Amino acid sequence: MRLAFVLLVGLAATALVGCNGSDDEAAAPLPVAQRFVSAEDAPGSKPDPVEKRQTTTDYDAFVSALKEQSIDPDSGEVADVFDDAGFKSAGVDARFFGETHSPETSNHVFSSFIELGSGDAATSALDWLETDQLKPCPESCAVKRSSFDVDGIPDARGVHRVATAEDIERVGKADERPQDDYWIGFTDGSTVYTLTLHGHTGPGTVTQEQAQQIADAYYARLTGS
Repeated sequence: MRLAFVLLVGLAATALVGCNGSDDEAAAPLPVAQRFVSAEDAPGSKPDPVEKRQTTTDYDAFVSALKEQSIDPDSGEVADVFDDAGFKSAGVDARFFGETHSPETSNHVFSSFIELGSGDAATSALDWLETDQLKPCPESCAVKRSSFDVDGIPDARGVHRVATAEDIERVGKADERPQDDYWIGFTDGSTVYTLTLHGHTGPGTVTQEQAQQIADAYYARLTGS
């Protein structure tokens, strides 16, 4: 399963603020705690007790972690996209659904942000993230990938990654598990936001409609729309 990338340097949430809005008109800084999917956006979700929220302003730590967790970690594209992008900060967060947390069976929603130096840099980063999501896993053919339309969010991207127990038995790895992931990415000014709705037990445990609803609420809250 590909989770949101794990950043290597954790900082206090109050330390990170940044501009939100267009490149030409700065908006009020958005506190880092508000940049992730919340209980308001994903009703019934709770903070993950294992995968804790992490943030960083360290560019080298960000790139190292992103390369490690990308679908194609040997690709040189990360440097091509981010070296001149004016990196400012990034963060990841995880929430789970249900009464009690189980790493093996609980559905999760992961969210992340990458704050860069311009809207163009954010769009380039979103292009790269979408392309990476659509790549096949290098050691397995069990995960099927497809794009889907995201309604109501300008230039948003959607990718579905799914692996059934049958496909894993036929072409997957011995330690691979069924999954059903809906990834949605979008930009707001110079910041890229993503969320992944992850079903741990295979197809049908989460839906595109659920992912769209969370994305709608997340985007509306971030942009004040």
